[in-house]
Amino acid sequence: MLSTQTDSDPNTSNERLYRALTILRGSFLLSIVAIGVVMLLLGAIFDSISLTQQDGVIAGMLGVFGLSAIAFGGTFYVLLALISRW
Repeated sequence: MLSTQTDSDPNTSNERLYRALTILRGSFLLSIVAIGVVMLLLGAIFDSISLTQQDGVIAGMLGVFGLSAIAFGGTFYVLLALISRW
């Protein structure tokens, strides 16, 4: 009997994850955007927990660095895409 692959098959989700990671690995600028997103999420986590008195400062620094990385990587990725099509 032949089996068909369904959408809930774990191999399909693994393939999607593999494709996304391959795209990130192949593009330096998209990797910077991903690092910015991680930094932004870490800043949000530090803002919500209270370990030390400096958690707000660390959260702010991570937020600023994360947004800067997203802006830098995204801007130059779009510019390079436009230049390559031109």
